[in-house]
Amino acid sequence: MIVSDEKVSIPQWRYAPDAWRWVKRFDERYAASVLRFRSAGILPQSMRARFLAMGIHADILESTLASIKSPEGWANAWIETAQRFLGDYRRQVSAKQLLEAAQARRLAALSYHCAQLLAANDTRTVRTCRAAAASLFAQAQPYLYPNARRLMIPWRTYMLTGYLQSPVGAPSRSGLVVVLNGSNSSKEESFDWAASFLRAGLSVLSLDIPGTGESSSVPVSAHDEDDLLDGVFEVMRHEPGVDLAQISVVGVSVGGNLAVRCAAYDRRLMSSVAVTPPFDPARWIGHGSPFLLRQLDDFSAGTAAGASTNMNHYSLHDVAPEMKSPLLVFGAGHDLIVSPTESQLLAARAGAIGTLIWYPESGHGLYDSIPSWTAEAATWISSVAAARAMEYQNTGFADPVQVAILAREQLLAAGAMDDDFFDDEGSARLIELDDTPEPDDAGSYARMVTPPPRPEPSSNHAT
Repeated sequence: MIVSDEKVSIPQWRYAPDAWRWVKRFDERYAASVLRFRSAGILPQSMRARFLAMGIHADILESTLASIKSPEGWANAWIETAQRFLGDYRRQVSAKQLLEAAQARRLAALSYHCAQLLAANDTRTVRTCRAAAASLFAQAQPYLYPNARRLMIPWRTYMLTGYLQSPVGAPSRSGLVVVLNGSNSSKEESFDWAASFLRAGLSVLSLDIPGTGESSSVPVSAHDEDDLLDGVFEVMRHEPGVDLAQISVVGVSVGGNLAVRCAAYDRRLMSSVAVTPPFDPARWIGHGSPFLLRQLDDFSAGTAAGASTNMNHYSLHDVAPEMKSPLLVFGAGHDLIVSPTESQLLAARAGAIGTLIWYPESGHGLYDSIPSWTAEAATWISSVAAARAMEYQNTGFADPVQVAILAREQLLAAGAMDDDFFDDEGSARLIELDDTPEPDDAGSYARMVTPPPRPEPSSNHAT
């Protein structure tokens, strides 16, 4: 393990300015022109990774993307793919292959989920696809995931839907990880992210945040959802296998922004993890993709003003310093949805309790590195729990700064022993940010700790 106390620059993508200029031009007219001549097969590898992570086979993904010749054809192509999976489901049922049939039904559900990703102009299609995805996944779940349970979580006057998975052979009580999806994701997509947490002996609750999945009809309150986990604590009081003192929250994209708000508001949370979250969108949103702006406007349709005109509500500048529990932030150097510097700024603003893990060649959501970042997050959450217990035993009080330091040390030690997470993504780096960054370069520099050198893997990320 090489440790440097010198300030070093975080690795930056040399083509980022050009990529962001291209993204800004990528409006509906430009998309229609590109798709007409090239089809959706032009989709970069960093974006394809999301579909592959759902378990959709590469050949089926290729054929589906190749058939998309216009933005309007996106939903139809994925609906046709879903119907192909349902045809396979019926054939497997006839052959009495129930497990294979359930897997085909699950893939049909996720294909319907993919269909609504770019169908924002057709609200009827979005509603239909989301309902079909939720229904088909629920029917497949008892066969594929018999240990999972469907739960209803109260939030104000609404009910949010989630799936609870418990580790097999775990002790009588375990910690809980609440997974909050992004603005166009769902619990059905994030369900499989639980594997690393379950191996670490943690229960996992995959939850549809307001405005997504089965919670699409729940109004989005943007900056006013920091009480979202009150219902989780209430429901978990009746779960004898969950330790209420060891509940952590993990959020991706907008869900990461919400996870930080929940941690700042709710002191019962042990820790929080944010994956490529927006920190202060108002400073960069004007350079973002028109598709992103439209998506955020749809996502926050329940607010008084659209997201693109009311971005200050999403700012974490004044929220991060209020946190009293350790925070782990994942950043992506090839992020074209959220500015890559957002994760750096969040970790720096959180101060001594903040830890940043940087993936210089990954895209938004780290979909190409799910086994890696979830393993790192699971190790870190378990380390926070152990550090808290040790601090309570030694001093009777768990100082969050000391807990964060001990958790970082444990994560570094796990990396030095060549545990799974560095094997899957050799470019990952654990970064401990300077506690007193300069105002003009907060998050731009850090003390970096790197794993031992290893051969560089071939990169399939977008350029």
